Amino acid sequence: MKNILATLRESGSFATFLDLVQAAAMEERLSVEGPYTLFVPDDDAFRAVPQRELDAIREDADRLAEVLNYHIVPGVHSMIDLLGIRALRSLQGEDLAVEIAREGVLINNVPIVESDAWCTNGICHAIYALLLPPGARKVAA
Repeated sequence: MKNILATLRESGSFATFLDLVQAAAMEERLSVEGPYTLFVPDDDAFRAVPQRELDAIREDADRLAEVLNYHIVPGVHSMIDLLGIRALRSLQGEDLAVEIAREGVLINNVPIVESDAWCTNGICHAIYALLLPPGARKVAA
């Protein structure tokens, strides 16, 4: 079993997210700290984000940290755990809504497309969109 950062790298589906993690200097957090539950947008989700908007997030260090931290929750929450939870508090400080629907488990109305990638310092769930904290527009695939 590998840490969150190594697991995402090995998958090959999260290059854009990993690039943003590096730009935000959050690599240590995702490789040594934790445990965390990460709701991570895959590269397909980022392709749906206008390049201008992605560049604006990347160039504003505070906004970048806020957006990334909004995808991270303290503790380990497997898919089974999520079935009994209605909200999770992100590291950014705002809640993520958890809902059970026909499409499966939704985080802020975004489906989890792959679940339960166990890591030494937490667990990862792939989602279908970039989540933006309240007050900012959600960019969905």
